Amino acid sequence: MSGHQAMITAAAIGSAAGGQYSPRMIHRMPSIPTPRLHPARLICGAIATSLLVLSLPCAAQTPADTELWYTVSLQGEHAGWMRYREQTADDRITTEVEWSLTVSRAGTSVETRKQGRFVETTDGKPVSFWSLQDLGAMPREVQYVFGPTDVSVQVTEGGRTSNSKQPLPAGDWQTPHVAGEFTLARLRSGADRFAVNSIDILGDIEPVITTRELLNRETTLEVRGKRVRATQWKTVQSSMPTLAATEYFDPEGVLVRSEVDLGGVSIVTLLSDEQTARRIGVGPEMMLKTFVRPSKPISRPARLKKAVFDLSVDEGELSLVPTDGAQTVERSEGEAQRVRLTIDVNARPLTDVEPEGYLHASDLVTSDDEQVMELARRATRAGSKDAVHRAEAIRTFVGRYIRRKSLGVGLASAAEVARDREGDCTEHAVLTTAMLRAQGIPARIATGLVLVDEFAGQKSIFGYHMWSQGLIDGAWVDFDATLPQRFDATHIALSYSEADDAGFLADMTSLLPMMGRLKIDVVSLEY
Repeated sequence: MSGHQAMITAAAIGSAAGGQYSPRMIHRMPSIPTPRLHPARLICGAIATSLLVLSLPCAAQTPADTELWYTVSLQGEHAGWMRYREQTADDRITTEVEWSLTVSRAGTSVETRKQGRFVETTDGKPVSFWSLQDLGAMPREVQYVFGPTDVSVQVTEGGRTSNSKQPLPAGDWQTPHVAGEFTLARLRSGADRFAVNSIDILGDIEPVITTRELLNRETTLEVRGKRVRATQWKTVQSSMPTLAATEYFDPEGVLVRSEVDLGGVSIVTLLSDEQTARRIGVGPEMMLKTFVRPSKPISRPARLKKAVFDLSVDEGELSLVPTDGAQTVERSEGEAQRVRLTIDVNARPLTDVEPEGYLHASDLVTSDDEQVMELARRATRAGSKDAVHRAEAIRTFVGRYIRRKSLGVGLASAAEVARDREGDCTEHAVLTTAMLRAQGIPARIATGLVLVDEFAGQKSIFGYHMWSQGLIDGAWVDFDATLPQRFDATHIALSYSEADDAGFLADMTSLLPMMGRLKIDVVSLEY
């Protein structure tokens, strides 16, 4: 999956999972302008929260001063665009990629943007790398300058700038232009399979291995109203090895089409022109399509203490559903399409995970941000030193502190939420997790489903959601800042994430194959 496709996927997921305010929460917050809802951003924040798959339009080809435009479609609807440009001036080659994705979340249009620029010498030496990410309320800019022994890094976000150094990327890797030339040579050589290790211009400076395997040496497809001959390839990136794209290259080595099917979520990138690519409306509705109706209604979810559900898919294999915290999972031997899930609010089984991995700051969980740390101190000032009470104080504080319960935020960091006080369930979870870590409580993000009392005319349905878990006394304890109570037994966790910079996107996109396919049968309920 390429950087732009991966980002679109995460953007899309975020859109589906992130805005889940429980109707229960809305009842106590009458100023919320949105109707009773839970899910919102796993689709433009995870499918936003998100994806497109694999390569840059083609770093493979092309003469100097090349510009290519692409349309991006989700489920057959025009949702965004991508621009690729390469220029040569003096002894410098500059490669730029930019994309924009717009989706509708229950009538609210959300746009996410990403832009990258890589500069290298004509003999393939890296000079600088700049990226702009606009997934939340405050754009984030990162400037990398390559030196002989290290990389200078400058991060600007919310009017604040920080500077640091980090090692040069390890291993044998190629700059974007060199990688493109290598790719073009392999395409023209008649190779059946090849791999290239390069920096993803829409990612960071950690090189990614892209592997291509020939599917069809000659096929035809329609591009801009014309029939085009092309080779067809299966493409996989090391950053997301379980996801594969199908790519089509024309005889000149230009990527003309890329497609991926994520368990019912179809994403297509197609060569186009600027006017067509930019012609986008409110964007396709992604959130409502992800709701799951249980086999029978569930009343009084806030009081539900224990629930047993059977999760299943009609075709294919049901992705691994985790056992941890309040949740245990049983899968019958040889049964790939169904699992039995038990959620017990009072269960706190011990775990042997190392807490250190859940205490650090990341780009999303900015627990080292000055204002986030101050909010954590404020939330726990009057409380006891007991970790459970401090965590609960943080949870209730975040629920009150985020004043504008909005679906219009893409995917904001904890630092953004601390300043803007706006967002949906994703922002509640991110800020809660960061504040827990700032108080020395190991924490992670849980993503899955929760019962929605009523949303968009539908009642008693499950919507994608995010919440937090704290590691307390050797056990994972759930904390949902969108609810009046700490947690209830309608929270079905499908993924847990450390929310580190490298793994968060992979954790989110692992949910995509289940979206639109998952079924929930109610086995038993205890109040």
